[in-house]
Amino acid sequence: MSLLFDLAHIPEETYRACWEFLDRLERHLPRPTTLTPAILNIHTESMKAFKAAEALYLTAGYHEMAAECRFVQSQQVLEDFQRSELWEHLSEPTKAEVWYFLDGARRYTFATSADELFVKSMEDRIWGLQSKIWHWRAKISYGEDIDQANTRLEDLLLQCPSTGNLFPRRNALEGLAEVAIYEGRLSEAMDILQKIVEMFKGDLSHEVLWYTVLKAVVASKQGDHALARELIYKAPNLFQFFALRTAFVFLHRSYSSACIELTAGAYDRAESHFIATIEGCDIQGHLDFKAYSKRGLGEIAFVHGDFVLAARCFTEVRSLCTEMGVPPRHLYSCELFYVLPDRFRGWSLFLEDQSPFANIM
Repeated sequence: MSLLFDLAHIPEETYRACWEFLDRLERHLPRPTTLTPAILNIHTESMKAFKAAEALYLTAGYHEMAAECRFVQSQQVLEDFQRSELWEHLSEPTKAEVWYFLDGARRYTFATSADELFVKSMEDRIWGLQSKIWHWRAKISYGEDIDQANTRLEDLLLQCPSTGNLFPRRNALEGLAEVAIYEGRLSEAMDILQKIVEMFKGDLSHEVLWYTVLKAVVASKQGDHALARELIYKAPNLFQFFALRTAFVFLHRSYSSACIELTAGAYDRAESHFIATIEGCDIQGHLDFKAYSKRGLGEIAFVHGDFVLAARCFTEVRSLCTEMGVPPRHLYSCELFYVLPDRFRGWSLFLEDQSPFANIM
């Protein structure tokens, strides 16, 4: 079984159907059914599927998954898309959507100034508000104009609808939570995340799950390991349902569980969660969580004094960063919730080629 996509010859009305199919293949964990060999066959050349998925996400309007593809490849797909014969036939809102996604990929690679990101799509009626929010969130990722970013996000939040499409409001609130994390205002970050949880209760359960997990991560950063474990382990059936049903949610929860246990000093538990996350990433082709988890394993090895193993793990992380197009020093810059506590210094020492890594490998 194989999939071939030539977007120049796919009728526009079929984009969403194609996306729906790829979405199911990418996001759902493999099942022991007759389709399993066919599904796995598609993912043996995962980049082909991801590149096709990336272009489909553009046209289908499902922006949440665009950033989950490999950032170098996704940027290339989007740039190639603008040079295709299809480009001249697109409406201005659709072109704005492409620019929006392209800057989403560029944000992770740090190859473009934050001042330039999301500017082309800012004036679009559909994508303008989201673009303005992400422009200031890019500033946060780059560590620039943090106070101004906070002020502008608060202003943009007032422009976000409180009913209907809640995703602009969610993105603005998450940006404000990132500022709070960046500045060490963890209690405020928890309060903002709770607002997001309340916003989606009874409507989009997977959003409730996602942000409850982030609350657990922040509780861990506060040193409240009991609360963190309660949030992430003792949640209602909703958690178990989505953890089994959706691969990306499983990776999010598994990696966050590892971070919580690492922060608590429960290294054996943390190691188990990191390994489970890596295995899930290998199945689904996610490089970001794999890189984070390999770094976590390296920090555990560093704590135990096994510097050779730590260096091996960190070398793999650096290779994954190269593959994704993410500068190693910016591994967490666009995912501030996932940053490990400062006391885990192995990765930074490795990047600086300092002792004990100066003469290893």
